[in-house]
Amino acid sequence: MSASISPWTASGMRDENKPYEAPVRAFLEAVVSDPLAHARFMNMLSMLEHMGSRKIMLSQMNRTLTEETLSHLSEEARHAYFFKRHAERIGGEKMDGFTDENTMCRVSAMMYFGRLDAGISKEVGDDAAYQWVSLVIELRACWLYEIYQDVLEKSGVALSLSALLAEEDQHLADMFAHCGGRYDVLKRLSSYETGLFVKFWHHLDISRSLLQAAE
Repeated sequence: MSASISPWTASGMRDENKPYEAPVRAFLEAVVSDPLAHARFMNMLSMLEHMGSRKIMLSQMNRTLTEETLSHLSEEARHAYFFKRHAERIGGEKMDGFTDENTMCRVSAMMYFGRLDAGISKEVGDDAAYQWVSLVIELRACWLYEIYQDVLEKSGVALSLSALLAEEDQHLADMFAHCGGRYDVLKRLSSYETGLFVKFWHHLDISRSLLQAAE
């Protein structure tokens, strides 16, 4: 595998997602200005991080667990805690579990993750799914959290994703190292994820608008 190519170049993810940067930024700017919506959004991120950690645990439980895999598992669980803790801080109330009442677009978020997992597993097989799902998810997480961090800074919200982003960047590098130069597969799977993400984000935007109208 060439050391000169990055996961962004190999996947084509940034280029394909250029049209969605401005709408996602506008959504995040609106969300962070509304504590209730922001809390529910962060609780949704907590749920997705929790689903990621659970996926690692279930898919790897009968395999030889490496230090890298255990580190990835523990960090995903910690990210779920991070978002849950700050969701409760900003929302000013306990947000136990992940319910329709305290989690923005809960069902759509679960469907996004489930369809992504199923689609990639069908493409590469169950044995390889963990690494490919993780790689594609890390691309999305880094892309989204970079925009989110910039919005938080410019909005003056006392919340930093810097440490979390550093860990996601390392996960991305680790998973990319396992792709074995199969950039055609990565580009295809990244494009598949983008299609799912765009549909999911549409539902998120509707959910935010409905929540704002109900306040």
